[in-house]
Amino acid sequence: MVKIPYLAGFDAYLKTRHISPKAHTEYMNSLNDFFNFTIQHNNDYKISEDIKDVHEMDVRLFKNFMIDNLHLSASTINKVISNLNVYFKYLFSVKKTSEIPTLTITSVTVPKQSDFPVVVFLKLPYYLKTNLSIYTRLLILIIAKGFNYKEAMAPDFYQKFNQVQFDDAEKEFLNLYKTYIEPYRSYWNNDNLFLSRNRGANTPLLTIPAIHRDLKRDSEATSLDLSPKKLYTTFILLALSTHDLTADQQRSLDALDTPSLMYYRRLKRETNFDI
Repeated sequence: MVKIPYLAGFDAYLKTRHISPKAHTEYMNSLNDFFNFTIQHNNDYKISEDIKDVHEMDVRLFKNFMIDNLHLSASTINKVISNLNVYFKYLFSVKKTSEIPTLTITSVTVPKQSDFPVVVFLKLPYYLKTNLSIYTRLLILIIAKGFNYKEAMAPDFYQKFNQVQFDDAEKEFLNLYKTYIEPYRSYWNNDNLFLSRNRGANTPLLTIPAIHRDLKRDSEATSLDLSPKKLYTTFILLALSTHDLTADQQRSLDALDTPSLMYYRRLKRETNFDI
C-alpha cells in the first residue's frame, strides 16, 4: 500500500469530526487512489515522498484521469476532490505544507436530463428525414441500433451493420444514404459506411475531425448536443429506463462490461433520468 503522508494525524482529525465508518473508508480510498497515481506521475514526489512536492497540477492530472480514463461519474469525482480538499486543508492548518493543492480545483458539473438529446431517439423517423448532415443521421441510426461510435467508424463495420433489421423509416433513410454514398464508393472502390468526401485525401475513410465538424454544425442548428459520446450515453440511459427492451437496446446493454454498466446506472440515478 502506498504511503500517505501524515496519515496518523489526519486519521485522528477525522475522528474529531465523528464521521461514519463508510465516510472514513471513502476518505482512505480517495487518499490511496490519489497517492498511488501521484507517485507514478510526479518524479519529485516519487523520490522524496514529501508532501511539499505535491502541487495543484498533481490534483488536476488526477481529476482528468478520473474523468478521461476511469470514466467515473461527476458525483464520485466531486466526492474524491472534496475528500482531498479536507486532507490538504488539515495539513495546511498544522503547517505540514505551505499550499492547498485543491484550492482552485473546481467540481465537475453533474449533468441534467435536459443535457441529453433524448428527442433524437424518441422521434428517430423525424430526425432521419431532417436536413442534418447525412453522416450525422447515419451515426444517429447506427447508435439507435445499439452500436457505439468507435464501432461505427471502424473499418469493415458495414459487414455487421448490413446484418441488422430495419423498419420502413430506417430503410427509407438508408436508400437516401446509398444514393448519396454511391459516387464515393465508386471513386474509392470501398464499401465502408463513412467515406471521405475529399477525393484528394490519403485514405478513403472519413477522418474523425471531419465527422466532428458535421456533428458540431448540426448541434448548433438543432441546439442539441450531438457529440458521439452524448448520443451514445443518451441511448444507453434510454435503454436503462425501458422495461421492455427492444433488440437494439438489448444489444447495446449486452456489449457493456460491468464497470461501464455501473457507470451508466450511476449516471441515470444522478441525473434522475426517466422517460
